[in-house]
Amino acid sequence: MAIATPLSTAGRFIVGADGRRVKLTGANWFGAHEDHGVTAGLDRVHRDALARTVAGLGFNSVRLLFSVWMTEQTGAVPDRYLSANPDLHGSTPLEVFDACVAALTGAGLVVILNCTQLSGGWCCSDEDRNGLWYNDNWPAGKFTAAWATIVTRYAANPLVAAVDLYNEPRRTTVAGRALAPTWGSGDPATDVAALYTATGNLLHSIDPDLLVICEGLNYASDLTGVAAHPVRLDQPGKVVYSLHDYPWFHGDRQSSRQFARELDKNAGFILAQDIAPLWLGEFSTSFAAGGSGFESGAGAHWWANMRTWLASNDMDWCWWGLNGSHVQGTIPVTNQRKFSWGDRAPDGLLSPDWAAPAAPGFLAGLQDLIPPVTGPGVS
Repeated sequence: MAIATPLSTAGRFIVGADGRRVKLTGANWFGAHEDHGVTAGLDRVHRDALARTVAGLGFNSVRLLFSVWMTEQTGAVPDRYLSANPDLHGSTPLEVFDACVAALTGAGLVVILNCTQLSGGWCCSDEDRNGLWYNDNWPAGKFTAAWATIVTRYAANPLVAAVDLYNEPRRTTVAGRALAPTWGSGDPATDVAALYTATGNLLHSIDPDLLVICEGLNYASDLTGVAAHPVRLDQPGKVVYSLHDYPWFHGDRQSSRQFARELDKNAGFILAQDIAPLWLGEFSTSFAAGGSGFESGAGAHWWANMRTWLASNDMDWCWWGLNGSHVQGTIPVTNQRKFSWGDRAPDGLLSPDWAAPAAPGFLAGLQDLIPPVTGPGVS
């Protein structure tokens, strides 16, 4: 079913222009934020075919990641990274990004843009000095300018419907000073709620229809500050909060009840109190090679808990990731190579050749969480 844009919020729900609930359910397509500034898989599958595959699996949205560094690159992407998309040969990273956006929205998918980090490379760690929206090499003005560039490029495309402003705020070091993000503190050096407000209002001056997605502290795991300091934009009905969750965020073998209590405390209260929509922007665990099940018992246990929590809250979500393979990803500052081009993505929904589901049984369970159960217009 076509999504009626623009999107806005009604209490805890995202709704379309027709007033009906739009439950955002999708996957992350990553790579453009990394070493070469190009989304993964373009050497293996045409972007239009990939977009049709995503829509055919029942998803309605894709979170598409970029870095500030990527937006400034003027050299052509090497042809070998685009071998299944030869019409893009000679394109810059930003032009390739444009083509991916056009393919996704051409298939009827909502695109959620995310500034993953400042530098090009793999995210995230405490040592990469990308935990805030500025660092020694990238002043805050570069972050703002990158967002203005991106939003201006897609302002005429109504399915580019949301901006996820900054990925996983966390501890960092700037000018030799250890800093940690805060929420509502009033400190201009660390207050991400203030950043979200200022940046959201700026981007709304370019495209007033955008949803503005605000991630929590500590790798997007902590939204407790919202209770006292909700983000309020000049444009009403546009704020969505984002939580991330992975098995390593939790103790071993948590009971389902303990798991739910922890997530409800950190973020779920936003739904329970009807403050705003809450979107699980990243969550995943690894599959065994060949799709024979989860790579570990801990991953399977986490998924059982997460699936229960998602279902009980009828939540919007975006799996990490869509990718069947990786691009080259190096951690900034430490220069540690995290992945090489073509490495299997163990938590990707697609097989390494990008041609089929990597774990069909798991995918079927994930698809069960797609239909909305409650909300405006849901029978």
